[in-house]
Amino acid sequence: MKNIKSFATIFPVVLILILGAAHTVSGQNKGAGHKIVFQLTDNDPGSQKSLTNQLKNLTEGWPEAQFEVVVHSAGISYLQKSKTKYAAEIAALDELGVVFKACENTLKAKSISKDDILDVAGFVPMGIAEVVKKQEAGWSYIKAGL
Repeated sequence: MKNIKSFATIFPVVLILILGAAHTVSGQNKGAGHKIVFQLTDNDPGSQKSLTNQLKNLTEGWPEAQFEVVVHSAGISYLQKSKTKYAAEIAALDELGVVFKACENTLKAKSISKDDILDVAGFVPMGIAEVVKKQEAGWSYIKAGL
């Protein structure tokens, strides 16, 4: 009987603490501290649309997180002024802090001028090396695509 009275006294306090902690965590989770690097290597329209939508959702849900998109190989069309279907969306994501990087090795191999890359994008010497460096620095890795 004594154990039941103790439980009855403690249970409401524990419940209030648990519910209060859950509310605090959900109310404050804006992605702070999260760092995510995306790698896009294909020019499939579905992959590019999916990446764009994922970035929109993540920047809305985690506005304080850091995002970088590394584009190389066939995926370079995503950042090409002459080929992309997502220039407006990429510009809007840039405004929200998403960083876009084009691989210089890919540009060289495909004879693409830096002038044909969207103005919001930066450049890295090697796309794969950029992804590796981000992972070594603690960034989460997401392979873009379907």
